[in-house]
Amino acid sequence: DIDECAIGSHNCSAAETCYNIQGSFRCLSFECPSNYRKVSDMRCERINCFNYLECQNTPVRITYYQLNFQTNIVVPAHIFRIGPSPAYAGDSIALTITRGNEEGFFSTRRLNAYTGIVYLQRQVSEPKDFLLDVEMKLWRQGTYTTFLAKIYIFITAHAY
Repeated sequence: DIDECAIGSHNCSAAETCYNIQGSFRCLSFECPSNYRKVSDMRCERINCFNYLECQNTPVRITYYQLNFQTNIVVPAHIFRIGPSPAYAGDSIALTITRGNEEGFFSTRRLNAYTGIVYLQRQVSEPKDFLLDVEMKLWRQGTYTTFLAKIYIFITAHAY
Protein backbone atom coordinates (compact mmCIF):
# COMPACT_ATOMS: atom_id res chain seq x y z
CA ASP A 1 0.00 0.00 0.00
CA ILE A 2 1.28 3.45 -0.95
CA ASP A 3 0.11 6.26 1.32
CA GLU A 4 -1.02 8.81 -1.27
CA CYS A 5 -2.02 11.17 1.54
CA ALA A 6 1.49 11.22 3.04
CA ILE A 7 3.35 11.62 -0.25
CA GLY A 8 0.88 14.15 -1.72
CA SER A 9 -0.07 12.16 -4.83
CA HIS A 10 -3.81 12.48 -4.12
CA ASN A 11 -6.26 14.85 -5.83
CA CYS A 12 -8.20 16.00 -2.77
CA SER A 13 -9.14 19.67 -2.70
CA ALA A 14 -7.93 22.03 0.01
CA ALA A 15 -11.37 21.75 1.66
CA GLU A 16 -11.10 17.96 1.87
CA THR A 17 -9.10 15.62 4.08
CA CYS A 18 -7.16 12.78 2.47
CA TYR A 19 -7.69 9.39 4.14
CA ASN A 20 -5.44 6.49 3.15
CA ILE A 21 -7.02 3.06 2.59
CA GLN A 22 -5.51 -0.23 1.43
CA GLY A 23 -4.52 0.28 -2.20
CA SER A 24 -6.06 3.76 -2.58
CA PHE A 25 -7.34 6.84 -0.74
CA ARG A 26 -10.55 8.77 -0.17
CA CYS A 27 -11.17 12.50 -0.12
CA LEU A 28 -13.44 13.29 2.82
CA SER A 29 -15.26 16.52 3.54
CA PHE A 30 -16.31 17.36 7.09
CA GLU A 31 -18.91 20.09 7.22
CA CYS A 32 -20.96 21.19 10.18
CA PRO A 33 -24.69 21.68 9.60
CA SER A 34 -26.24 25.07 10.28
CA ASN A 35 -26.57 25.81 14.01
CA TYR A 36 -23.35 23.81 14.66
CA ARG A 37 -19.78 25.01 14.97
CA LYS A 38 -16.61 23.06 14.23
CA VAL A 39 -14.72 22.49 17.49
CA SER A 40 -12.03 20.19 16.04
CA ASP A 41 -11.16 18.58 12.71
CA MET A 42 -13.67 15.81 13.34
CA ARG A 43 -16.29 17.30 15.67
CA CYS A 44 -19.21 19.73 15.50
CA GLU A 45 -21.17 20.98 18.49
CA ARG A 46 -24.64 22.50 18.50
CA ILE A 47 -24.62 26.24 19.09
CA ASN A 48 -28.08 26.46 20.63
CA CYS A 49 -31.58 25.05 20.44
CA PHE A 50 -34.84 26.90 20.71
CA ASN A 51 -37.23 24.54 22.46
CA TYR A 52 -37.22 21.44 24.63
CA LEU A 53 -38.16 19.02 21.84
CA GLU A 54 -35.45 20.34 19.52
CA CYS A 55 -32.90 20.05 22.34
CA GLN A 56 -33.82 16.40 22.85
CA ASN A 57 -34.01 15.41 19.18
CA THR A 58 -31.05 17.16 17.59
CA PRO A 59 -27.55 15.95 18.43
CA VAL A 60 -25.59 18.02 20.91
CA ARG A 61 -22.44 16.73 19.18
CA ILE A 62 -21.64 15.24 15.76
CA THR A 63 -18.36 13.33 15.52
CA TYR A 64 -16.80 11.89 12.36
CA TYR A 65 -14.85 8.62 12.34
CA GLN A 66 -13.07 6.64 9.62
CA LEU A 67 -12.57 2.87 9.69
CA ASN A 68 -10.83 0.63 7.20
CA PHE A 69 -11.37 -3.16 6.94
CA GLN A 70 -10.62 -5.82 4.37
CA THR A 71 -13.24 -8.03 2.71
CA ASN A 72 -12.01 -11.12 4.57
CA ILE A 73 -12.93 -9.72 8.01
CA VAL A 74 -14.55 -12.44 10.13
CA VAL A 75 -18.18 -11.73 11.01
CA PRO A 76 -19.72 -10.89 13.33
CA ALA A 77 -17.04 -8.22 13.86
CA HIS A 78 -17.31 -5.51 16.49
CA ILE A 79 -16.11 -2.45 14.61
CA PHE A 80 -17.11 0.52 16.77
CA ARG A 81 -17.77 1.13 20.46
CA ILE A 82 -19.70 4.10 21.80
CA GLY A 83 -20.76 5.43 25.19
CA PRO A 84 -20.77 8.61 27.26
CA SER A 85 -17.54 9.81 28.80
CA PRO A 86 -17.63 9.97 31.70
CA ALA A 87 -20.44 7.51 32.43
CA TYR A 88 -22.45 7.81 35.63
CA ALA A 89 -24.54 5.36 37.64
CA GLY A 90 -28.07 5.52 36.29
CA ASP A 91 -27.00 6.35 32.71
CA SER A 92 -28.73 4.40 29.96
CA ILE A 93 -28.14 4.54 26.22
CA ALA A 94 -30.05 3.52 23.12
CA LEU A 95 -28.21 3.05 19.79
CA THR A 96 -29.77 3.33 16.36
CA ILE A 97 -28.27 3.29 12.87
CA THR A 98 -30.34 6.04 11.30
CA ARG A 99 -28.72 6.12 7.85
CA GLY A 100 -26.41 4.11 5.61
CA ASN A 101 -27.47 0.57 6.53
CA GLU A 102 -30.10 0.01 3.86
CA GLU A 103 -28.52 -3.32 2.85
CA GLY A 104 -28.39 -4.57 6.46
CA PHE A 105 -24.66 -5.22 6.73
CA PHE A 106 -24.45 -3.63 10.19
CA SER A 107 -26.26 -3.84 13.50
CA THR A 108 -25.98 -2.43 17.03
CA ARG A 109 -26.03 -3.98 20.47
CA ARG A 110 -25.84 -2.72 24.01
CA LEU A 111 -23.04 -4.26 26.04
CA ASN A 112 -24.35 -2.68 29.24
CA ALA A 113 -26.45 0.34 30.28
CA TYR A 114 -23.86 2.84 29.03
CA THR A 115 -21.84 1.08 26.32
CA GLY A 116 -22.92 -0.02 22.86
CA ILE A 117 -21.28 -1.44 19.78
CA VAL A 118 -21.77 -1.31 16.05
CA TYR A 119 -20.89 -4.59 14.40
CA LEU A 120 -20.62 -6.00 10.90
CA GLN A 121 -23.17 -8.82 10.82
CA ARG A 122 -22.87 -9.88 7.16
CA GLN A 123 -19.79 -10.51 5.05
CA VAL A 124 -19.01 -7.80 2.49
CA SER A 125 -17.70 -9.75 -0.51
CA GLU A 126 -16.26 -6.90 -2.57
CA PRO A 127 -14.73 -3.49 -1.84
CA LYS A 128 -17.44 -1.04 -0.76
CA ASP A 129 -17.74 2.30 1.04
CA PHE A 130 -20.33 3.06 3.70
CA LEU A 131 -21.30 6.16 5.62
CA LEU A 132 -23.29 5.19 8.71
CA ASP A 133 -25.11 7.64 10.93
CA VAL A 134 -25.21 6.09 14.40
CA GLU A 135 -27.33 7.90 16.95
CA MET A 136 -26.76 7.44 20.65
CA LYS A 137 -29.51 8.65 22.94
CA LEU A 138 -28.28 9.07 26.48
CA TRP A 139 -30.81 8.98 29.30
CA ARG A 140 -29.25 10.80 32.27
CA GLN A 141 -31.08 12.17 35.30
CA GLY A 142 -34.47 12.30 33.59
CA THR A 143 -33.30 13.86 30.31
CA TYR A 144 -32.40 12.50 26.87
CA THR A 145 -29.37 13.89 25.07
CA THR A 146 -28.60 12.82 21.50
CA PHE A 147 -25.12 12.31 20.02
CA LEU A 148 -24.40 11.47 16.38
CA ALA A 149 -21.43 9.44 15.13
CA LYS A 150 -20.89 9.68 11.37
CA ILE A 151 -18.77 6.64 10.55
CA TYR A 152 -17.03 6.26 7.20
CA ILE A 153 -16.32 2.56 6.68
CA PHE A 154 -14.11 1.50 3.80
CA ILE A 155 -14.06 -2.20 2.95
CA THR A 156 -11.03 -2.88 0.76
CA ALA A 157 -9.88 -5.99 -1.09
CA HIS A 158 -7.75 -8.19 1.14
CA ALA A 159 -4.10 -8.59 0.26
CA TYR A 160 -3.17 -12.13 -0.76
